[in-house]
Amino acid sequence: MSSEQTNATCQLTGITLITFAVLLLSLSDALVKLTGAHYSLGQLILMRSLGAGLLLCLWAWARGRRLGAARPLWVTLRSLCLVAMWFFYYAALPEIPLALAAACFYTAPLWMALLSRVVLGEPLGLRRSVAVVVGALGVFLAVNPAAAMPSPYVVLPLLAAFCYALSGIITWSRCRSEQPVAMAFNLNVALVVAGGGLVAALSMTGAGVEGSFIFGVWPALGVVDWAILGLLAAFLMIITVSVAGAYRMAPAPVIGLFDNAYLVFAALWGVAFFGQIPSPVEMAGMALILAAAIAAARAPRARVDGPTPTRIAAK
Repeated sequence: MSSEQTNATCQLTGITLITFAVLLLSLSDALVKLTGAHYSLGQLILMRSLGAGLLLCLWAWARGRRLGAARPLWVTLRSLCLVAMWFFYYAALPEIPLALAAACFYTAPLWMALLSRVVLGEPLGLRRSVAVVVGALGVFLAVNPAAAMPSPYVVLPLLAAFCYALSGIITWSRCRSEQPVAMAFNLNVALVVAGGGLVAALSMTGAGVEGSFIFGVWPALGVVDWAILGLLAAFLMIITVSVAGAYRMAPAPVIGLFDNAYLVFAALWGVAFFGQIPSPVEMAGMALILAAAIAAARAPRARVDGPTPTRIAAK
């Protein structure tokens, strides 16, 4: 087999892996939205990440991988940003359509462009500047304020996007030499601590609200509920491994491009599970956000090289 054929095969494998990963990620988010009434936010994050962390330990042990970080302070700071991202994003899912949450979250490349300018001193450039403006217009259309009063919960996936972008800046500037499995393990530990901390704080202060997803303490779970938690943990583990494989097989810009398929899958799950069909105006907004995200992610970088992280790579 020629080198060109080998490269083409590797790239196709990488595209397949990343597409499968975003399919599972969008499905897991849809399951969280669908079954959120059965769990509390802290309980869900604690148990899912505990299961994923244990599976990750087994996978690392079987492959002889180290789980310790070379720069634990920066890796932990990155994990804290991603913990905030997951809390913000999951808190929004029961309250707004899945496709809208996904569209707002995929403004992350625009936040990255702005943070690269502010934090790293990297020139914004014409393409990125246009992408930021187009993305802002896309968010306005996706929220569609003319149709109804926008839900205040729409702010949460935007905050999640900002936190994710900040984690990306930390990854680019401080954690590029770290092993993905070590960062994934550190993140799951942080999520377990954060989820457990939220449950403990609500319980000890008496601030828990029965039946609330965000402020619930520990709802009783049935067999099906535990099975779904196990499925979510397995999904998270598979996503982590698939993303690592995708970035080994294909160039980062190619992987970043196919990561945006999450928006399409999220819209499809929204229709299939919840009957949430975006209006033409909302679809136009999502299309603008997608175009802006691709343009911002593929714009030339002045001083920071390395892969463009995606939301699933953050796991």
